[in-house]
Amino acid sequence: MRRAIGAAVVVVLAAGCSAGSGTPEPHATPSSGTPSPVGVPSGTPPSFERDVDASLVPSERLVPTGATVSDVWYATAGGSSILVAYARPTGDPLHEEHGLVVWRRFPGSSEPWRPLLGLRDPPARGVIQIRATIGDVTGDGSPDALTFEDTGGSGVCGIWRVLDLAANAIVLRRKTCDTTIDLSSASVGLTVREAIYTPGDAHCCPSATKVSVLAYDGSSAWSTVSATVEPT
Repeated sequence: MRRAIGAAVVVVLAAGCSAGSGTPEPHATPSSGTPSPVGVPSGTPPSFERDVDASLVPSERLVPTGATVSDVWYATAGGSSILVAYARPTGDPLHEEHGLVVWRRFPGSSEPWRPLLGLRDPPARGVIQIRATIGDVTGDGSPDALTFEDTGGSGVCGIWRVLDLAANAIVLRRKTCDTTIDLSSASVGLTVREAIYTPGDAHCCPSATKVSVLAYDGSSAWSTVSATVEPT
């Protein structure tokens, strides 16, 4: 399914940990200013040869060999970008490889579309789908991507990441359960809602919810702007 999304985001918090800073994953930018590929899954085509608008690029040409496209998003950050989520079928839907590849357009180039950033979840990780939303999370004025690698279960466990599309870097990666993360409506950043359990609470009914607003400082650190606890 193809869709264009103008605002939204993705984060990553470790279950049971605070909603503070996260360690960014490495990225490389040569002196020429053209980003080098980072984390692109093996088997991904090295380029797409037609210099056309993002909506005209066939998504099935953008994923590793043997994979099927599960979702597509579009963004404009450092140029036109396409984010393609994929799955590699194994016959067991609970144990499939999942991944995401970010492609960027370089108009007028001999390789006008190139894969620059990616992530891959091997079958053993138990990811059942990857979701993403697009919007400015880092405060640089250009779209980022907030992704969630869903491993299922009643606790909605998984891995959240923030992909800084302009910088070609993953600036936050954390695992959570019983937590949701959204684009903050109060300021640029993230709103994290984490269930708080006390002894005797059933899993369906936590005693409270901690709501935190996070902001990115532009140099790989996240800070807590505000935090409140709301009884349920």
